[in-house]
Amino acid sequence: MRILLRLKHWQLFLLTWGLPILMNFFTFSNPGLIIKLFPVMMIVFAIGIFGWVWAISTELQTKLPTDVKLNVGQFKILFLIPIVYILGLTIWMSYNFYGGQSGQGDDIGGVIGLIIFLHLLSMVCIFLGLRFAAKTMKSVELGRMAKFGDYAGEFFLIWFSPIGVWVLQPRLNKLTED
Repeated sequence: MRILLRLKHWQLFLLTWGLPILMNFFTFSNPGLIIKLFPVMMIVFAIGIFGWVWAISTELQTKLPTDVKLNVGQFKILFLIPIVYILGLTIWMSYNFYGGQSGQGDDIGGVIGLIIFLHLLSMVCIFLGLRFAAKTMKSVELGRMAKFGDYAGEFFLIWFSPIGVWVLQPRLNKLTED
């Protein structure tokens, strides 16, 4: 994942946002193709964005000052929840899009309830992961434990990654230089 921190900002943007947008642009006139490629676009996007957050959170741990201790193990467990959820949802969607027998005798209310619960849980875990990545990055830059006021800007830039990639990636390139 370290490679994601060494990419130029435009390369990371093209990987995370450009590729799915291009796929959407070229399949716009064919709704059936959009439906079939949607799981692929989800996986490409998730690998790019979640990989970037994972790389910030794990690769910068070695650059933290010795007196700053962040629980990277807890981050990994919490951040794996949305990754597994999105992978499972993508597999389920792919099965249904490619001719599965969904809706025949299924308890659709239970499925929808489970998806809503898992989606909300994943959203909480994603926000905690974004917070951890922003705190890690800012703690490395400041050389001390960062408070939320210190890293609030980085948190929102990671959250709104189409803009954040352009602002944060050059700083991450400097932090990961050997």
